[in-house]
Amino acid sequence: MDIVIIFPKQFFTEEQLKKLNKYNLKFIEGKNLDLDKLDFLYTSKDLILSLDPTYSKDSWNSLPVERVKRMKGLKALCLSTTSYSWVDLKEMQKLGVMVTNTPGKSTEAVAEFNIYMMLSLLRKTPLIIKNDFKMDYDNFTNEEVKGKTAGIVGLGKIGLRVGELCQGLGMNVVYWNRSKKKNSFSSVSLEQLFIKSDVVFNTIATAPQLKGSLNKKLLSKLKPTSIVCSTSDTHVFDTDFILDQVAKNKLGGFAFENIEKKVTDYRGNIMVFPEQAYYTLGTLQNTARILTETILSVIEDKPINKVA
Repeated sequence: MDIVIIFPKQFFTEEQLKKLNKYNLKFIEGKNLDLDKLDFLYTSKDLILSLDPTYSKDSWNSLPVERVKRMKGLKALCLSTTSYSWVDLKEMQKLGVMVTNTPGKSTEAVAEFNIYMMLSLLRKTPLIIKNDFKMDYDNFTNEEVKGKTAGIVGLGKIGLRVGELCQGLGMNVVYWNRSKKKNSFSSVSLEQLFIKSDVVFNTIATAPQLKGSLNKKLLSKLKPTSIVCSTSDTHVFDTDFILDQVAKNKLGGFAFENIEKKVTDYRGNIMVFPEQAYYTLGTLQNTARILTETILSVIEDKPINKVA
């Protein structure tokens, strides 16, 4: 069995490497890797491929069906990401390729980053940046979090941890989830969440069919001072409406990640980060651990973290 891992070797422990080295293990490291030039992926030998799209030239488009079909020996895709919506799972099943992910690897990192987003908006960081890092005391009134209401859309592992951190900061926490969960937060309808919240956190895993589901009708229920933070896919929002509302001072701010845009591309209190929410040493070490466990489970025909 060949194992190809496109992820930095340095985050694997000696014990993990010892277990994986019992097989034909190959690490591929570098940036902007062209997968089409990795000839050893396109043989008939049995192969487990673990891919972090961050290191591929095609990023989140690294595994189109046409490319996977050429990997004749591919038995399993052990993704280094929690997200798997960027892979066509139905086609993978047709091809007989198992797909796994790395659940929970970045819960703490992403939850903390949501708080960082919130604080950056409440402290008017985007406005200060666009004012040559000068504080305008007449126009940039900073705000505190204590006593505000956090509304969490999607109470998975990350959403739950965001709620815990918000409570620790003295905030009230409400949430909407497709099913109620046992916790100390208040479950509300989506409409009530947008009415009540001073800060909205989008932590829901967003499939393409949810595009625009958090629409103008819901967003219009936010208070003019409310802010929106999203470390999940922003396509769930009517983003054009949010950006327009913030530019017109009808919303307090919007924070999100984007590899192409920057703060100065927008008017108002809009904070744009590179894709860094998940990227901590803890997450990278968790990824290596989960990948090792998952790859070995696939080889032993007792797969864990299977999504297709």
